[in-house]
Amino acid sequence: MTPQHHIIKETSDTLARFLQKEFKRAGYKRVHIVGEAPKPEAIEGKLPAVSVYLYQVAIDHEGVDANVWDEQVAQMNLDKGEVEEFRRRRRLWVRLEYLISSWAQTPEDEQLLLGLAIRSIIDNPVLNGDDLRGESFEDDFGLEMMLSSRLDEGTLARFWGSLNQPVRPAIQAWTEIPILPEKMDRLTRVKERRLEYRDINHPRAPGELGRTREQWERRQPAGK
Repeated sequence: MTPQHHIIKETSDTLARFLQKEFKRAGYKRVHIVGEAPKPEAIEGKLPAVSVYLYQVAIDHEGVDANVWDEQVAQMNLDKGEVEEFRRRRRLWVRLEYLISSWAQTPEDEQLLLGLAIRSIIDNPVLNGDDLRGESFEDDFGLEMMLSSRLDEGTLARFWGSLNQPVRPAIQAWTEIPILPEKMDRLTRVKERRLEYRDINHPRAPGELGRTREQWERRQPAGK
């Protein structure tokens, strides 16, 4: 089983494989999915292509500032044949933002690929089960893919300018995944509790901590 911190890489692999499957289902069997920065050298020889580029990773503020600090985890100990309980720092949610752009021989083909990518995401807002690639996802996890509002012209210009490319049409999709702390503390529950009762008006029995019966009787006023 792969370590859980592989989840960022496996999320990118999941999104790439999902789009590849949707393109093939729509009849585009020769579309390449490129995970690198969309530079000409990364795209060259792979047309038509769709770039799925992870360009930003951000920590979810609620995951940092929420009141709940830790969480309880139950795991099966196969050697002992019993469930063990642990406490660890709560999972940290991380937001992954992808820039999706299309590359083809003509602008018309690029627009067709971009439209199909948009439709594929809105038709499949949650990926789970066999759609998830890798072993870092929890069994019941659903990977939600969402589209963002348009990027402002300044952000797009700076991005494509950093790659020495003219501004190209692109869509922004994002999701959130948890990073699970590896360090855990064993949680020990009380299995047996013993309760004892004593009459507070009655002197302590001999041998109990505090005054003995004789000491208590010597302190009582006469006639008591």
